[in-house]
Amino acid sequence: MPYVGTPSGWISIILGLVLIVIIVFAFYQMNKTLNDLKMEVNNLKNALNETQKNTEEIRKKLEEV
Repeated sequence: MPYVGTPSGWISIILGLVLIVIIVFAFYQMNKTLNDLKMEVNNLKNALNETQKNTEEIRKKLEEV
């Protein structure tokens, strides 16, 4: 006769698997959010560099006048 675990044993195994799935999903979401933040910071950095370049050009033009 094959061994059939106790119901509490199966419940704990299922809860363990659910916790593993939740943890994997949380890490996936965290990684996705961090990548989005990296892209946003990079976009802001590029915008700042562009603004700085334009400011320098305007300053040079004002000095000529």
